[in-house]
Amino acid sequence: MTSILYISGRQLRRSICPKPSLTSFQHIICTNTARRRPIIIYHSSLFSSSTTSNDDEKNSSRESAASDSTDTNDATNNDNNDSTTTSSLPSPPKSNISNLAELSKARLSALVVSTTAFGFMSVGPTALAYTSLPTFAAASIGTALCASSAATFNQVIEIERDSKMKRTGNRPLVNGSVSKQAAIGLGCLTGSTGGILLGLGTDPITTMLGVGNIGLYAGLYTYLKPRSEINTWVGAVVGAIPPVMGWTAAGGSILDPEAGLLGSTLF
Repeated sequence: MTSILYISGRQLRRSICPKPSLTSFQHIICTNTARRRPIIIYHSSLFSSSTTSNDDEKNSSRESAASDSTDTNDATNNDNNDSTTTSSLPSPPKSNISNLAELSKARLSALVVSTTAFGFMSVGPTALAYTSLPTFAAASIGTALCASSAATFNQVIEIERDSKMKRTGNRPLVNGSVSKQAAIGLGCLTGSTGGILLGLGTDPITTMLGVGNIGLYAGLYTYLKPRSEINTWVGAVVGAIPPVMGWTAAGGSILDPEAGLLGSTLF
């Protein structure tokens, strides 16, 4: 017969269990020499250590999970702070070249030059001859300079209106990147240079069309823009003139039906 005894602390005495041994089942087996039968003694320290170990493991798991959650929240907060800081940083200032390109509306001027080149080449084989290259270059560059001048003067006149619109609120004259005096100087320089280049490299009709277009766009079109819808018709005329300039620069007449067809295509 086997006796089971639950003890705690140091209640296990030599007289009861002279030679105790710990088995893999976490209990103490000893043989009472007097009774000649084994006694299985469950020591409370075994249970308490096991329970404490389990509690420690649970607490450690909870602490690890809490630590991971805290780290995740900290990382998220750091990312949010970084993005907020990045978004709040002011945009870097534009270079002088970018300001001048925006002031002269370089993209629009490039489109105007492309229509002039198309009008020039529409004359025929004579316009594509090698001897026509200087005239072609003068017509293209002169038109670009005149278009740049017209766009610059337009922005000089419309500083107050541009400052009230989101689309134009970051233009160089509005944000102060370029002074009004510098813009006026740029408009005069590009306009006079373009007119001189057209006069020397093309013919009087093409020159008058180029210089007249500056006044038409920066003057009448800009004046009518906030006052009447007629300004859209004036703007259409401004857009129709460049291909006619190409036609006349290549040797065509302004009275040719082809010139009227080219202008009406972009009217």
